[in-house]
Amino acid sequence: MVSPTPPDPAAFFRDMLGQWENAANEFGANLMKSGEFARTVQGATTISLKAQEAAHEAMSRALAAANMPSRSEVADIAARLQGVEERLARIEALLSALAGDRGAAAPATPARPKPKRTKVPPPRKKPA
Repeated sequence: MVSPTPPDPAAFFRDMLGQWENAANEFGANLMKSGEFARTVQGATTISLKAQEAAHEAMSRALAAANMPSRSEVADIAARLQGVEERLARIEALLSALAGDRGAAAPATPARPKPKRTKVPPPRKKPA
């Protein structure tokens, strides 16, 4: 005699979850197709951008009142400094190329002499 297989209690939950997921997907798809949803999302995006712009303006005013640079001013300074560093690198490369053309005629700068280490540590005392 074959014993009947016990019912799977998780099968009911899996089926219920699948049906709920399908219903939610269908509802979301229908909702996103509507023009009202598109207008609502567009309005929310516009409000978010205006809030960011207002926060940026308020921060700029606060930094100006504290006599501190804004983020854009720091970025401009960094870009200018990068340009100066690039020009300096080009100048150094040109100078080293000119010095390399002269070969051994360019005197090498002597290394700075190091001081002599003459200090001697005090002698250790022997334990009594």
